[in-house]
Amino acid sequence: MKYKILLSLVAIFISLISFSQQKKITAYAITSEKQGQFVWTEVKLIDLTTGEVLQKIYENNKTDYQVFEARDGKPIAIKDSRGAITDNNKLPFSTFSAACAYDKKHNRLYYTPMFVNELRYIDLSAASPKIYYFAGETLSKATNLKDEANHITRMAIGADGSGYAISNDGNHFVKFTTGRKPAITDLGALIDDPANGGVSVHNRCTSWGGDMVAAADGSLYLVSANRSIFKIDPSTRNAKYLGAVEGLPGNFTSNGAVVGDDGSLIVSSANNWEGYYQVDMKSWKATRVQTKGNVFNASDLANGNLAFTKERLTEPSPPITRAVVVNNKISLYPNPVSEGMFRVSFDGNELGRYEIQLVDIAGRILLQKPVSVGNRGQVVEVELNNQVARGTYFVKVLNSQKKSMFADKIIID
Repeated sequence: MKYKILLSLVAIFISLISFSQQKKITAYAITSEKQGQFVWTEVKLIDLTTGEVLQKIYENNKTDYQVFEARDGKPIAIKDSRGAITDNNKLPFSTFSAACAYDKKHNRLYYTPMFVNELRYIDLSAASPKIYYFAGETLSKATNLKDEANHITRMAIGADGSGYAISNDGNHFVKFTTGRKPAITDLGALIDDPANGGVSVHNRCTSWGGDMVAAADGSLYLVSANRSIFKIDPSTRNAKYLGAVEGLPGNFTSNGAVVGDDGSLIVSSANNWEGYYQVDMKSWKATRVQTKGNVFNASDLANGNLAFTKERLTEPSPPITRAVVVNNKISLYPNPVSEGMFRVSFDGNELGRYEIQLVDIAGRILLQKPVSVGNRGQVVEVELNNQVARGTYFVKVLNSQKKSMFADKIIID
């Protein structure tokens, strides 16, 4: 009898250890104060494996936040001397939000309120919420809440370190840089791949809403609210339809998406709080995550993980026949790199399309950035993600025929 009791206690102890060692998959979620509400004004850090709220990042009913201009750091007044709100649009989440992206490098959560033409971010390093606005700078073309087509509802930080955002109708594909001199550029409309058939990235029924995640090869994956999957090439704006997610409940709209540590996709819904779903990014089949009871329904998720990282890190680079390929029309600086970015200057080189690669000494491609050189002397910035460790690497420049035009060693401090 004592032996059986001892075995039972050992089994319970082992199960408790296993449970405690279960790795959390976390994401920042734009959600409401309580489960089941539809007021997208709160930001929470959530463990997607359990549904547990780990941290309340921004609470709409609290006033311990500060707002600043993103360009110069000057404070923005939300209220007048009597404490009255001067402009509701200046409130951080006044018009709700359905798009956010986590910038690992700078520890920021970028977002935009619906129909307010403004990119904003929360400094997650601050003890109390500090929020920065790119005031007066156009991000979307939406002019009012009814202008649903132009609302920005999808956002992600790409493998190149830049942010990307897409309007509901796909006619505005916006890029924003996150470095010292941020630039916001509307790249134009997404272009349907010829193989898409009748499923257009612009179609309201199949392709509006949802979220977006970035992949290690530089591409973006759009998951629409109606479960359609598109792979987007930022350099060409080509949107290729890959299929639809299978296995989600009928009332589940896929509004938030992040990549888990195991490489799978995890999606949340704005109108379903029964659970989150894990999606295999090759078969696009979904299975429910076994959380503890109901979860927070969310209009968007973000955690900064890249899809297909393992595949990219093990993919062999074309063999380097020479350690260094000299080209006096292409230059690389700074070297060593100490601030998470290097630049490639095309000094009088032939105009056209090129590809910049960061390759490790084993020949594996770690970063890949397609560029279009439209003028001589053009300088391209390449931001390093957090997965690139200190060490010696190669920077390669390939032309449109994949011929190596330049290769040199670079040291990352």
